Amino acid sequence: MTTVATTWGPLAEPIHSDAAGPGDPVWKDNAYLSFWDVAGGVFGSVHVSTSPNGEGARRARCSVSGHGVVVEVVEDLEPGTFSSDSIHFDLDGTVRVDHPTLQAELTYLPLYAPADYAVTGLIPELVPGKPLQHFQQGCTVTGTVTVGGSTYNLDAEGMRDRTWGFRDEVAQWVEYAGLIATFEGAFITAIKFVSRTGEVAGDGFFATAEGVQVIERIHFRRDAAARFIRATLELADGSTRTVSITARETGFWVPMGAESDGPAFGTYDDFMQLDLDGAPGAGLFEQGIIHRAA
Repeated sequence: MTTVATTWGPLAEPIHSDAAGPGDPVWKDNAYLSFWDVAGGVFGSVHVSTSPNGEGARRARCSVSGHGVVVEVVEDLEPGTFSSDSIHFDLDGTVRVDHPTLQAELTYLPLYAPADYAVTGLIPELVPGKPLQHFQQGCTVTGTVTVGGSTYNLDAEGMRDRTWGFRDEVAQWVEYAGLIATFEGAFITAIKFVSRTGEVAGDGFFATAEGVQVIERIHFRRDAAARFIRATLELADGSTRTVSITARETGFWVPMGAESDGPAFGTYDDFMQLDLDGAPGAGLFEQGIIHRAA
């Protein structure tokens, strides 16, 4: 793939340490890196979430599958930082993990231009007039990962995500599903939400070296266990692209909110090999839904 962007731009936005107080809705600063090295058999995610006023929702997580061996490290974060005891997430291009069960030294570089979900109005506002800022961008990821006693040299592709703003998953939506994938010459991000009032809305972006095109309509097909089978994507230029699964690789639960006796938002990332109209690639399908039985 060709690296088109040279810096991370809005995805390097600093943490907003004083954005909200005790009486305000929860403000979250999140950063996320996912990666897939199909040839090397290594898949993973690094997810950090901090908040000036969200007690119980600040954490750092690194989940890695190396040749089928899965190791996860989850640690608390302090307000105003993306570094925990073992996990260190640098918004400008590096991640370091130093834990007895998992070590990683990663460098990530941007692909193409970022996808800006704030401009579409897709994500409902928790505070009127203050929309959640949400950017995603394809990337390459290189470095080393040690998991299960084995060290792997990583030559991966993936996705960087950066969000900040007032955010409460249980209060803003009841379900969502998103496809993230890279192919030769292209990065795809496509998300659908079900709002608290039952409305279904979705859009996404198809990024190449020529630019970023809006995905106007998204149709997901699932199997009998609600796992991803196929996505049909209708682009703004009138074309239709089809993404289909060719192999299921691994997956990780994604802790999003705080411990709760009431409704809780459960999210899962399903990593897969994929096909885009005959071209091989890889990525993940993320599904989240509110669990109400408590």
